[in-house]
Amino acid sequence: MNCTEQPGETAAICVVSGCPRVHGDYVVDAMHWKIDGSEQQEEGYKCINGATTRIAIPTRPGSITDISVQGCRKNWPDSDWCGPWASMRYTSPEPAAPKPADPAPAPKPIKCTAGRVLEGDQCVAAPKPPEPDVTNAIQASFGAPGVSSIAFNVTNTSNIAAKCSYTATTDSINPLVPKKTTRQFNVPANGNHTESFSGAPTLSTYNVVLSCKDASGKQKAELGHVETSVTW
Repeated sequence: MNCTEQPGETAAICVVSGCPRVHGDYVVDAMHWKIDGSEQQEEGYKCINGATTRIAIPTRPGSITDISVQGCRKNWPDSDWCGPWASMRYTSPEPAAPKPADPAPAPKPIKCTAGRVLEGDQCVAAPKPPEPDVTNAIQASFGAPGVSSIAFNVTNTSNIAAKCSYTATTDSINPLVPKKTTRQFNVPANGNHTESFSGAPTLSTYNVVLSCKDASGKQKAELGHVETSVTW
């Protein structure tokens, strides 16, 4: 017996074949069958001519059905001559797993136009590059020596207010001449400052170092650095 599920239906067709003998050598001509122990049914079965018997059984996905068949020879008016019952268990196949969904298409790469950069999944304006440090913005020089003073003139060409440190050193052997002089002063943005030194000329030579930085402290690099000398 071979059972085949019917596409699109909740049923299977079981085909019974073969041609057994009963009561000696009598060829069967009828087929008894039962489904899950239910009431016996009978079909004609001319197996001697190569015929088969088809049994329809109700099914559902994954259901199990017990089928029993018995070949018989009709012996009217007496009782039929029958062979032993043969049993088979049929399991209906489970439905095929659904086809997996097609994978989502890969997202297209986002290309930003010039001047814009990718931030998350959006193009935004590219940040402005940091402003370069302002350097070489300080010029300084001494004015003409006077009989009692000399001026140190400082110019700031940047738009940043400057805080300057002035250091002057000398190797003079005159004990009245200080070996080191320091001062601090501010120079306005795009402005000038004059630092005056008073006293009597000693004809000493002073080596001067001027270092100016951003008065606000935002820029760490020097705004300017000047090294010069003067004799007074």
